[in-house]
Amino acid sequence: MNDDRQASSLEIRPLRPAAERYDVAILGGGLAGLTLAIQLKSQRPDTTVAVLEKREGPAPLAAFKVGESTVPSGAHYFAEVVGMKEHLENDELIKNGLRFFLSADGNQDISKRVEFGGDRFPPHDNYQIDRGLFENELASRARALGVDLLQGCRVQDVEFGDDLHEVSFTQMEADVSTKARWVVDAAGRASLLKRKLGLAKDVGHTINSAWFRLAGGLDIEDWGRSNEEWMGKMSEPGIRKFSTNHLMGEGYWVWMIPLSTGPISIGVCADPRVHPFEEISELESMMEWLKRHEPQLAASVEPRLGDVEDFLRVQDFAYGAERVYSPDRWSLVGEAGAFADPFYSPGSDFIGYGNVFTGDLIQRDLDGEDISERLEFYNDFYFRTFDYVLERYEDQYPLFGNTWVANHKLFWDAYFNHTGNVILMVRNKLTDYEFMKSVEDDVDRLYRLSSRMQELFKQWHELEQRDEENPVVSGPGVRTLLAGLAGLVKPMDDAGLQEELRQQVAAGEAWAVAIFAKASEALDQGPDLQRAINPYAVSLRPERWEEDGLYEEPGLTAADAMEKALAVGPPAGMGPPGAAAGGPPGAGPPPSAGPPGS
Repeated sequence: MNDDRQASSLEIRPLRPAAERYDVAILGGGLAGLTLAIQLKSQRPDTTVAVLEKREGPAPLAAFKVGESTVPSGAHYFAEVVGMKEHLENDELIKNGLRFFLSADGNQDISKRVEFGGDRFPPHDNYQIDRGLFENELASRARALGVDLLQGCRVQDVEFGDDLHEVSFTQMEADVSTKARWVVDAAGRASLLKRKLGLAKDVGHTINSAWFRLAGGLDIEDWGRSNEEWMGKMSEPGIRKFSTNHLMGEGYWVWMIPLSTGPISIGVCADPRVHPFEEISELESMMEWLKRHEPQLAASVEPRLGDVEDFLRVQDFAYGAERVYSPDRWSLVGEAGAFADPFYSPGSDFIGYGNVFTGDLIQRDLDGEDISERLEFYNDFYFRTFDYVLERYEDQYPLFGNTWVANHKLFWDAYFNHTGNVILMVRNKLTDYEFMKSVEDDVDRLYRLSSRMQELFKQWHELEQRDEENPVVSGPGVRTLLAGLAGLVKPMDDAGLQEELRQQVAAGEAWAVAIFAKASEALDQGPDLQRAINPYAVSLRPERWEEDGLYEEPGLTAADAMEKALAVGPPAGMGPPGAAAGGPPGAGPPPSAGPPGS
């Protein structure tokens, strides 16, 4: 990082007093709050906005919060909606997709592990973000647009009124208050409004995490450099380190996120039923844990413990909420609302979804529009999307050590991480109410398909556990994934987008039946695959087939499903790029767009 950029980022400004009233008061000046403030001022410049932030001065670089790994929805929101594309391209890191390494032979050799990831940078740009650097730039942009960024503030209470809400807070030990028509909680896990209004909701997903920054970074290819074949699988040397790299094993995964300011963020997420929290809750115990489960990583970090910049942890990180948008003119955004799991990097996606919905509601309300029907639609869509994402993680950690099932799951999830709600976000359609109503059934079908398949993966893991060096994922998986990735970048109008969603549903249905046919081989007595199979009723519980309607409409025979899925594919010129890592033998490698989430 150059000195000019650092000096600019660390500029200290005097604390600003609050005005008597605003259109919007945002509680919290982190990633969600600052991006929402910029969005509001950019889209409706007359909107008066205050951001109340407890921190005084700038965020420290590379020693602040966990680095943010963006995927298409969140990357689109930050780059295009908030207008940070130039900063992201010049000052953060463009990311080479998500990359996964499944366990093999004690994880002593990275080149022997099943690798799932693209061999080149995806066409849809995504980013690795240093939170301190990014938030300082956001703060500067927000001020330039006329946002009142009030630092040194600690919110004491919010009193809701018919026309204006009153926010009481302290600033530099002085008692202050201001009024606003809308109050938005962007205070993260402090969840100010959620606690005040009793909106907290438990979820059935209990996972712990701990992480640290390692100054100077780390190149994962150093672990396999002696294997020329493995090194040659990339389109150019050295690009694996620009991925969000995931090291996976039974009951856990480890992230490795490079940051433009130099360090690398390294973190563990672990199911306490397999790996008790105390095994990762301190740096010393985490190092011992890494020696047992990820020895190559441990060997790289141990000689450099003096380079560890910080160590943070959180226990039982997932949670929900009863409501996030209210007709009483308040909203919860970012982690003040709900949080599922960092696997597949959905955090920035939900910042984007929440802020886009919140901003649309605020602007329409300020312009005198009745937002009641739209608000309930957004609230329902948010939670259906949250449940859809959460189901990818609940009770799934144990199968992360099963290379046979996990590789099929990664392919399936990769497709669903680029379709449905994601393509709608990237195409700026989430707040096009009439369009969203027109495609609601297709989105619902995708959500129901994914939910059914997440249950099937858990059942498959219970029945069949293999440590495969090259688990074969059938051709339909590769071709369907390619088609889903292509949808993010190919030109289309509204009619084309509606047709694209219908095709995504059809491809998902065919693929679900094809996977079911493969998984059912693990049963002592399998289904009649000559009959049409209902993709919304697939399971590996034969006693449930009749009640669930396995042979009812809609349905495809396994042969028809395979033929239909194989017919799916990307536009001309977007085929597999060549020798990529982790591709299924004989079926072609993963696509240049990079699986899952890119």
